[in-house]
Amino acid sequence: MDTKLKIKKNSSEKLLEAQANFIEGSGRIAVSLLGILNRVCGQIYALLYLSPEALSLDDIVTELGVSKGNVSINIRILEDYQLVKKVWVKGTRKDYYVAVAAVPSKIIQEFFEKIRRNIHDSLDMILDSSSLVKEIDDKNLDPDTETKVRFMKARLDAVRSFYEGANVLIEAIYAGTNLDTSLLKPILKRS
Repeated sequence: MDTKLKIKKNSSEKLLEAQANFIEGSGRIAVSLLGILNRVCGQIYALLYLSPEALSLDDIVTELGVSKGNVSINIRILEDYQLVKKVWVKGTRKDYYVAVAAVPSKIIQEFFEKIRRNIHDSLDMILDSSSLVKEIDDKNLDPDTETKVRFMKARLDAVRSFYEGANVLIEAIYAGTNLDTSLLKPILKRS
């Protein structure tokens, strides 16, 4: 086999592997990190993002191996979030799509709102747990239980401190104020 042909084949294989890796990973990220979009939405967006040409629904179905109905529904979701747009391709009546390269503000807002809700929910749970521990009358406890109560109070205080710091940061982002990076020190402090 000619060396140039071999290099081209290896490069093509690596390119396809990189694309498949990015598409699969984007599906996982869409679900786990963002939680706004489903796996197929993430995969469709990734496929379109890496595609130099507009793709039809049929192209997407072929590339991802999912049903046309599933692709159609998820394309509509991506259009609603302004992550993809329909484009016209000369000589065909099919709908073609391209990825929007800039992340739309709607996604960014929902991402930060999800973080905000999770922080507030976590703080509520931690404060409820701390309140229950504080109700324990530690004057009449045996030494083993007293040690466990002190340990739990310390751990709950530490995790509360983390979430309160995270809350200050997220609220500063929402307020549009300059972030005081010194707020990160207690959050990132290793125990």
